[in-house]
Amino acid sequence: MSWLKDSVLDVIFMGVIISTLFFPSNTAFIIIWVYTCLLLTSKILALFMPFLQKKAAKTNTPNWIYHLIYAVSIGSLLYIEKWYLAGAWILVWVLSIFLLSKQNKS
Repeated sequence: MSWLKDSVLDVIFMGVIISTLFFPSNTAFIIIWVYTCLLLTSKILALFMPFLQKKAAKTNTPNWIYHLIYAVSIGSLLYIEKWYLAGAWILVWVLSIFLLSKQNKS
């Protein structure tokens, strides 16, 4: 369970996304957009900066945890019809898979 501290922020934001299913608020969506933009920026930068790829590879978190977080988040966003947010999360997921495959090759 030591990996939980590495992924706590992702789990918290998944909780925020799930909470919008029951308690939608503009503030929550702004927070989700900001986090999504930061996450997407970090994934794009990791494509071009090997240092960031190596730093991200040092986590103890199993890859399936991130796949579960992305799937639940995307499913929740699609359910509440936040298409652009869901699209951004799909892009994050695709970039994560690409970076993981790139990391496994090296």
